[in-house]
Amino acid sequence: MTELRLIAGTALAEPAVDEAASALRLPPGRHGIPADLVRAHQRVRLLDAAAAALAEQGYGRLTAARVTELAGVSSRTFYQHFEDLWACLLAAYETEAGHLRQEIERACADLAEDDRRGRARVGISAALGFLAAEPDVARLLSAEPPPQIAALAAARRDLVERLGAMLRAVLTDPDGATPLPGLERRLISAALALVASRAAGGDPQRLRRLEPELSELLLASL
Repeated sequence: MTELRLIAGTALAEPAVDEAASALRLPPGRHGIPADLVRAHQRVRLLDAAAAALAEQGYGRLTAARVTELAGVSSRTFYQHFEDLWACLLAAYETEAGHLRQEIERACADLAEDDRRGRARVGISAALGFLAAEPDVARLLSAEPPPQIAALAAARRDLVERLGAMLRAVLTDPDGATPLPGLERRLISAALALVASRAAGGDPQRLRRLEPELSELLLASL
């Protein structure tokens, strides 16, 4: 869950429950918090709430009203930040996809380039750890969006491409042998489908237990 510091030494994290969201509403009137930080805090709350609302309602029943309710903001505030529901969800998707890639890159940063299997296993473990810690984000990133929501479908394809590029670097043999064209994208798509099936159950530990299965799927050619 994204965290934003508004006051020195105080971190306000965004829970995906109505009561906690209400408790974290900024006080009305002259609270002394700069306007730009207030807006940034509102945006973080809306992005977190979008993921929570999607996990709760799915694409078929998702509404901007539920996102604003979970975020603890008004409809007017919602539309000051986003043109519509899908723009909010797209921003949440792109933000969390970036966080996922950063977690993988950070975990692999100190490993030797030639340790391909080691890098892959550490990357898979880091990805699953990130997603298990954020079940709503796991469902947001892994679920296939309806094709008519073109921007979200494009964002998912971009995530598949970027994760696929990471996987291709692992699967490419230093002596020059390369995977079949498009293989890494198909493998990543299959991995996301597995994550989506486990995330739908709502048990984060089921995601962690996917590691052997994902390693076998993604690293078979090694």
